[in-house]
Amino acid sequence: MVLAIIMENLKVGYIIEDEVFWAIKGVDLVVEEGTTLCIIGESGCGKSTLASAITGILPPYALTDGKLKLFDRIVINGQLRNYNNVRGKITAYIPQNPGTSLNPFLTVEEHFYYVLRSNFKSSRDFSKKIAIEILSKVNLNSSVLEKYPHELSGGMQQRVVIALALATNAQILVADEPTSFIDAHLRLQIIELLGKLQKELKKTLIVITHDLLTTSTICDYIAIMYAGKIMEIGPREKVLRNPRHPYTKMLLETTPILGVKKQLKPIPGEPPSLSKEYQACLFLDRCPYKNRECYSDPQVQVIENSHFSKCWKAREAPWL
Repeated sequence: MVLAIIMENLKVGYIIEDEVFWAIKGVDLVVEEGTTLCIIGESGCGKSTLASAITGILPPYALTDGKLKLFDRIVINGQLRNYNNVRGKITAYIPQNPGTSLNPFLTVEEHFYYVLRSNFKSSRDFSKKIAIEILSKVNLNSSVLEKYPHELSGGMQQRVVIALALATNAQILVADEPTSFIDAHLRLQIIELLGKLQKELKKTLIVITHDLLTTSTICDYIAIMYAGKIMEIGPREKVLRNPRHPYTKMLLETTPILGVKKQLKPIPGEPPSLSKEYQACLFLDRCPYKNRECYSDPQVQVIENSHFSKCWKAREAPWL
């Protein structure tokens, strides 16, 4: 078994008005090569910061601690960061808003040329050849090469940014909310396309999302993130059918299922402030199952092989 991603007590924060806001508060995570991990949680839980850490696009003013290793490369070690020959070679980023990520003054062909030239010093002719080959994999023909981003639909723009990521031949692909800026009827198509490409090309795929229902169709593993920490992680079926954290259960209750009539239950309260340190469980104020134990930070509970939960009541799971 080869591990593509290893995180050890990883922390990422930002200084805002002399306060440090820790978007990621000590994440331990391993991802096997050739698997798909979906990281799911509410807005502001740290998902996109985690994606930025993996792909090497954290802003220069970001604070880091802990360790992040991509295959045999240590890219974060405390405050030291080294992404040389990582961006565009080991990792590639699929942004959540293709409309603003693509340069409006460049054709699709020019996008491919600049990406491949910066990574591999490719010529225009070779870049065009690669572009045609990769675009066919995302079900777009060569006529797209002559078009500017505004001439493409939202779904086509999304396929183009996926193709640009694939063109680098990076081993780890990180898709940040890949369905949030496209029409509802296209979301499943894009997710199925990502799943198909991941299997065909044997990539390691990280999908950052709050769309639990759609993205869960392609996940091997699901990680539930809340207030900068991973609350539960495990194989897809285990997490969806046997949630061992109350937050996971409550997220599932907020998710509509096509063709199924059920009452959707909102999660009361607000996430805790990212600028404060907490000794208690981060979900304490919103949890209907809290008791005295919950006023201390819960240890990770092993439910079974590859299924873990950060909750004192994970084994008994009174919410099931």
